[in-house]
Amino acid sequence: MKPGLSGDGRPPWRQVIAGLLALLFVVLAPIALSGYPSPDTEPVHVRILAVNDFHGQLPDGQKINGEPAGSAPVLASYLRSAAANGTTTFIALPGDIVGASPPESGLLLDEPALLFFNGLADGSPGTIATFGNHEFDRGTDELLRLVHGGNGATALTRPVDPYPGAAAEYVSSNVVWKTNGTLLAAPYTIHDAGGAKIAFIGATTVEAPSIVKAANIEEVRFEDEVESINRYVPEIQQQGVHAIVVLLHEGGEQESYDGPTREGENVTGRVAGIVAGLDGDVDVVLSGHTHAFTNAYLENAGGNPVLVTQAYSYGRAFADVDIVIDPLTGDVVHASARVVPAHKNGTSPDPEALALLEACEAAVEPLTARVVTTTSADLTRLQTDAGESALGNLVADGQRAAMGADIAFATTGSLRAEIAMGSVTWGDLYAVQPFSSTVLSMTLTGEQVREVLERQWETPLPPHNLAVSGLTYTFDERKPAGDRIVDIRVNGTPLDPNGSYTAAMVDFLATGGDKYTVFREGTDIVNGPYDVDALVAYMESLPEPVDAKPEGRIAKAGQGVI
Repeated sequence: MKPGLSGDGRPPWRQVIAGLLALLFVVLAPIALSGYPSPDTEPVHVRILAVNDFHGQLPDGQKINGEPAGSAPVLASYLRSAAANGTTTFIALPGDIVGASPPESGLLLDEPALLFFNGLADGSPGTIATFGNHEFDRGTDELLRLVHGGNGATALTRPVDPYPGAAAEYVSSNVVWKTNGTLLAAPYTIHDAGGAKIAFIGATTVEAPSIVKAANIEEVRFEDEVESINRYVPEIQQQGVHAIVVLLHEGGEQESYDGPTREGENVTGRVAGIVAGLDGDVDVVLSGHTHAFTNAYLENAGGNPVLVTQAYSYGRAFADVDIVIDPLTGDVVHASARVVPAHKNGTSPDPEALALLEACEAAVEPLTARVVTTTSADLTRLQTDAGESALGNLVADGQRAAMGADIAFATTGSLRAEIAMGSVTWGDLYAVQPFSSTVLSMTLTGEQVREVLERQWETPLPPHNLAVSGLTYTFDERKPAGDRIVDIRVNGTPLDPNGSYTAAMVDFLATGGDKYTVFREGTDIVNGPYDVDALVAYMESLPEPVDAKPEGRIAKAGQGVI
């Protein structure tokens, strides 16, 4: 036998190759016979329907692009239709499901808002929610009651008795109890999406303490969103999950458009900075809080594209998110979305949601139906170029009258609805001022009044400007921030920096809300009525029909003298 040959005369390396080929045939044959590729390796499609900043908006009355949109029956019809295509579909609620709600939900402690989403949870693999700042409007005890169930204190007939709690699974990675540092809810949840797993992490804006009444959040702390979210990503990855969705109650703005997500869109606001700091394995951020449109790809800390959405507010639209997951790696290989307006004329009302709304309307009607006054024109939040609105003036006037104060301040963010021309009911006025805030008065020096007004342009910028009553002022935007006020008059008399003035406002502003911290320096505080009661009493005192308009209380330098 020649060296290097086998007994049959073939080189040994040829025998090895022949053996490997035979083995490979044995391994691959069953796969070929089973119809390769295996179903387990097919891409997994997941759908998420995201509704942000619902604010208990069960009734209609909202618009988008000038067309009627939203209400519980209309939104439910859209969501049920979107979920009926056979794809694994989750419902996501990125905060402010409740709070600042119309009377049909607010007067019933916002139980109806959660009951509405409970009805949509039937047949869904999961409804996931996170806390917004407004979830804390009535304090942490009331928040936990809404989540876990049990009846709250109301004399009205609740639509479901006893109240069962929320069907949604709440996640929050950055709201912790001050006493022991533990989380208010689980930081994340992992769900089977039919062949792949997907994780949902929650986070609330760290700016919540500046926009929530201090007494309602004194037991909790809001930690940095980026650090909190990233803290749990390795824990999720250790469980073999790489499809990661964040429910973030913080947002931004961009120019709106129709259709699927576009490349190269510009997004401003805090959400852009948050996404830039997120772990490279984060794939989707469902945002909220700014009540704006967002549908864009932003890069995370790993330089990977992150789909970021936000669908306006009040149930006028929802984000329809499509995700494709590779079942072998668990990675998201594609994500896109459409922001879908829930136009009223686009669908038939959902019967179950309509029944809930009608039950809530019947429960609150004894309060809401009372006619208070009439108006000869719409009273709107539409601001002049100087930032003044008819509705803002009206609310500030009502609070000044309630306290008999020299002046009054109202944050424009507290105006939650507008007043249509014609008969004005108690329910209409509650919808304008739904917070049950206490109107109070305090004493401020003239210099403190000036500091409050200057604060509107100083960094960090307040989220809302101020409506005023009893005073007029002129500002010059060409001057540096902190020195823009050029003239202030109280009831026609120049402001005395060393003088004392009584100022009316709600308790939220009085404790430094919306970053107007100068109000914390006020003295001689006297409590008064609730905000809605002050507005009702003032409207009743005016001659009918009411016709409030912006009156030139606020003016820009160069636009004429006040």
